[in-house]
Amino acid sequence: MFGVITLITPKGGTGKSTLARSLAAHWSLTGHKPALVDADPQQTLAARYNPEGPMSGVPIVAEPEERVAEVIEELRRRHAPVIVDTAGFRNRTAITALVATDLAIIPVKPAVEDIEAAVAAFGLIKEINDTPERVGRPVRCVMVLTMTMSATVIARHARTQLTEAGYPLLKAEMANRVAYPEAGIEGLSPSIVAPDGPAARDIAAIAQEIMNLEIHELGTHKKVARA
Repeated sequence: MFGVITLITPKGGTGKSTLARSLAAHWSLTGHKPALVDADPQQTLAARYNPEGPMSGVPIVAEPEERVAEVIEELRRRHAPVIVDTAGFRNRTAITALVATDLAIIPVKPAVEDIEAAVAAFGLIKEINDTPERVGRPVRCVMVLTMTMSATVIARHARTQLTEAGYPLLKAEMANRVAYPEAGIEGLSPSIVAPDGPAARDIAAIAQEIMNLEIHELGTHKKVARA
């Protein structure tokens, strides 16, 4: 399991916070000990958190300032993964979180401006990987399509455009389903409210693909070590 996962995009409205909460809920239900860091000044996650509700086992720390790196390090001693939700724009807090990150997830809504924003986020991560703090241990990065409509031309076009350009894109998608905002009213996720529903299955597929990335990475490192 990746120790720290940061969701990053310089554009709002991509389902970033929803995906962060949903992944935390899924991993909590499957035996892991996730924690959430709400590093978005809007505090979308923290504002709806119920410490006595069904997600009480997933702590949320609201930290939209530069202390985010300290909060991440404190949480990762007891939790995995630590999932960081950043603002929908480029700021110092997001950059600080990325420096402490193992895996960056870029949510991409299938629209021209969202694809451009995702490419910009990918470029930011490349810049961070060139810093002294990340030499020899680059931040892994993947994109995931969000708010997609089944079998639509624009979703297929977005996937083709990104994959042909060589950007790392998960096969699983977070479809545009009413289950997400309905569950989000109470600060919950479809994995808790409707565990057998299609939205919960979408999140499970995304989570599994993310975990497979780490398995593949570990396998690659073992081969390098033997060589």
